[in-house]
Amino acid sequence: MSKNVQIRAATLEDAESIFQAHRNSVESLCTADYSAEQIAMWLDGRSPQTYREAIMGGNLWLAQNDGIQGFVEVDGHEVSKLFIRGSGARQGIGRLLLEQALQKIREAGHSKAYLEATLTAEKFYQHFGFRKIGEGTFTRGNSPVSLEIIKMERAL
Repeated sequence: MSKNVQIRAATLEDAESIFQAHRNSVESLCTADYSAEQIAMWLDGRSPQTYREAIMGGNLWLAQNDGIQGFVEVDGHEVSKLFIRGSGARQGIGRLLLEQALQKIREAGHSKAYLEATLTAEKFYQHFGFRKIGEGTFTRGNSPVSLEIIKMERAL
């Protein structure tokens, strides 16, 4: 599938599709590692507006063929989001998006890339040279629910 996939900068018109891809990714790929309560907290409060700042800043790219299959967002030297629709997993789309993000981080003059991986994605990032440098948790708002995350980095 990755042969037909185009990587392009996101536009504001893509925000709804990005939101749907994000939701689909979390709900279809992360249920083996996180509970329904954790997934609900993770997605709580997100909307198409969530992606507006990154889109306007030129920091969000899409993988698209017939529709949006996934996206990646960069914040400084951090890969802050990388999500693939469940139907697009294990087809090279994540690799294309990660390569795009690392290229942008490198072009910005950074010598290292950092990210906070979900338990679901840890092995994916290890495959591309990221190493674990710590652990942490992610939560939204005042929720008592949290997700375990793996802090990772790699040299560029």
